[in-house]
Amino acid sequence: MEEWDLVVIGGGAAGYFGAIACAEAFPGARVLILEATARVLTKVKVSGGGRCNVTHNLYEPKQLISFYPRGQKELIGSFHKFQPKDTVEWFQAHGVELKVCPMVSVSRAKWDTNL
Repeated sequence: MEEWDLVVIGGGAAGYFGAIACAEAFPGARVLILEATARVLTKVKVSGGGRCNVTHNLYEPKQLISFYPRGQKELIGSFHKFQPKDTVEWFQAHGVELKVCPMVSVSRAKWDTNL
């Protein structure tokens, strides 16, 4: 039986991001993503009407939480630690070109070539 340092259950956006972040934090770690469907990130690819929306282009945490009326208090701290600006920078650092408009998105062509 193979041994893994980290097993991530779910190949969606959060699982994939977490797996990459752990692998970068611990070089050489053996990371496995388990996904129930045939491919990882399928929901992300079709989000935003096929435009692959990634995040908001709102960079002020207080403005950003206004879009989450039932979780403002719980989210404000998290948005101060890791917010949309950090998400955009993370993708750019990984070679994924993002298009900034009312919503930050990844073009379909870029998505298909990067993942």
